[in-house]
Amino acid sequence: MNNSVKQKNIALILWLCTILLFFSGLLFDFTGETLGLVFPYYFLVLTCILSGLALSYYLYIAVSAYCYHPAQLLSLNDLPGCTVIVPAYNEGPHVAETLNSILSADYPQEKLEIIAIDDGSADDTLYWIEEVSSRNPGRITVIHFPRNQGKKHGLYTGFLKAKYDIAVTVDSDTILESGALQQIVSGFSDPEVGSVAGNIRIRNLNEGILPRMMDVGFMFGFEVIRCAQSLIGCVMCTPGAFSAYRRSLLFPFLDKWMKQKFLGIPATTGEDRALATMMICSGKKVVFQREAVAHTCIPSNYTRFCKMLLRWTRSDIRENAIIFIHAFKKLQCNHIRIGLQYHALVQWINTLIPGIFPLAMIVILFFMPLTFFALLYCGIFCSCVAALIPAFIYAKRVSGVFSVWGIFFAIYNTLLLSWIVPYSFITVKNSGWLTRDLQNKNINRGKIQKIVFGVQKNTGHNK
Repeated sequence: MNNSVKQKNIALILWLCTILLFFSGLLFDFTGETLGLVFPYYFLVLTCILSGLALSYYLYIAVSAYCYHPAQLLSLNDLPGCTVIVPAYNEGPHVAETLNSILSADYPQEKLEIIAIDDGSADDTLYWIEEVSSRNPGRITVIHFPRNQGKKHGLYTGFLKAKYDIAVTVDSDTILESGALQQIVSGFSDPEVGSVAGNIRIRNLNEGILPRMMDVGFMFGFEVIRCAQSLIGCVMCTPGAFSAYRRSLLFPFLDKWMKQKFLGIPATTGEDRALATMMICSGKKVVFQREAVAHTCIPSNYTRFCKMLLRWTRSDIRENAIIFIHAFKKLQCNHIRIGLQYHALVQWINTLIPGIFPLAMIVILFFMPLTFFALLYCGIFCSCVAALIPAFIYAKRVSGVFSVWGIFFAIYNTLLLSWIVPYSFITVKNSGWLTRDLQNKNINRGKIQKIVFGVQKNTGHNK
């Protein structure tokens, strides 16, 4: 798509939002005067405070992200050795695609160790791991657990077995771009860096509207916000799909991470957030490498998508509380500490408000039904306005046409996903994985082998 077409699309989106703003003003005039609605004073004050905080945070993010620069790319000769750990459970042929993308990476073969772990899969995941291994003798170390022990245990085993100090973790449904390994390892040129987060994009864009909508959010949350956090070395999540760790800085708290509990229950999910939190609390830098791009799959149906969000949100509640306490334990007047406190405060507010607001709306529905519908409209409209920021960035960086999905997701989230956060608070002790069930029972191995091994270089981001 050429630039002129992109600019037209951006202009159309902005015109649409302007029209929406105009009609929303008329509607609120109608609902306020004709229906005689009265909004509580404290509600208006709270809305102004939160809106001001959100605006200032977006401004801070924008300036910080603008100032971000990725670590300088190391030459192939200067690259250190690294171990890539791929834990897999019930992934079937997807794990073969993942391993092929790692084998095809622009990284010196003699400096690259690959550990593939079958976590007691009920399908033929082990077959596909061994198939790739047999086609690439001596390049992959295969570990098989007789029974399922969880992703955290697989990663823990990989960290202990790795022979290099730099350990890269890759999900078994993730495809790395050819230069991704070189980019992410280059992030360790600073000896104070303990972890590096990769740049995650959605791979299965053609499987429905959910991947399309989430891709816009990924661009903002997985890139822009992490660029800002990286500027002060406090990226709060090293994504499980693609991240890297310095094992010498990881080992001091590795056993603590493995045995972590929350409210007396073993924390078996959100292992990526926990690793980032513990690294930050240890005083080491956690940074983002924008050019280290990997493509991963997300659920394309509503049920599995909600299960994924529940798992993420429960771990966010736990880790946001931990990082908030750490950030405000010491009041130091330096830009790094203040930046960490600012990020931690906004992250915690972004966790609490969505947990309280839907419950408050239920109460308002019973006692002030007309006010409920006015507030619902206000919530949808404000969400759409906020979604303009990631939509605009997506339009500029990726696609003007598909950036509109970010605005649609704001409506979708308000109407169909607002229950996720309150329910996550209620069931925060539930640490089940929820999305690790068996999906492919009957497959034609011969046909899939031709796809997996016949075309190994296709890692493009199809639009």
